[in-house]
Amino acid sequence: TDIPAGKTIALIGGGLGNAVLFSIGKALRAAGNQVIYFAGYRNRDDVFKIEEIEAASDLIVWSVDKREGNTAIEPTRPQDKTFVGNIIESMLAYARGELGETPVHLDDVDHMIVIGSDRMMSAVKEARYGALKPYLREHHEAIGSINSPMQCMMKGVCAQCLCKHVDKETGQEYFVYSCNNQDQDLDRVDFPNLHARLRQNSVQEKLSSLWLDYLLKKNVA
Repeated sequence: TDIPAGKTIALIGGGLGNAVLFSIGKALRAAGNQVIYFAGYRNRDDVFKIEEIEAASDLIVWSVDKREGNTAIEPTRPQDKTFVGNIIESMLAYARGELGETPVHLDDVDHMIVIGSDRMMSAVKEARYGALKPYLREHHEAIGSINSPMQCMMKGVCAQCLCKHVDKETGQEYFVYSCNNQDQDLDRVDFPNLHARLRQNSVQEKLSSLWLDYLLKKNVA
């Protein structure tokens, strides 16, 4: 991940994406950046390594999906916020001042780093030109860590990780090796194509999960 210096950065993490972002956030702060961190989770019990996330940010907006049994994540620092809803809704609530004082404004953000499911990253991409547009700086960079299917991990050998991009100005389509660099321009990634690629692995993933469950039960027995 490229680490800029002297900027205002928004980290936007969904679920396990937060396991990657807190190390990136620490490096960003060490380089003199101001970091606002939107940390989203499906369930309240999914939250982990709170101290590391706090060390990676100047301000955190915690969010948890509206699901039965979910309760708000309690901040432990006075500047941090909490919200019950999805991550786009939490960003809107913060930008509108509905969560209290906003010492770091969304329109201060020069650079976004988004890590989560393909659906979550696609939602952030679209919201930047929709609901979030009035609250964002007109010219800002947005990078997504793309979780393409991968096999060889040898930097462009097997081509399993090819990710379709579309030039937003010309409409030209082309492909990149995600194993060479997972951090890609959010505006160029063809997320419907990526989702279809990931679905190709779903049967294998379900079978592997069932087999693992079987082995664990057998071992316990």
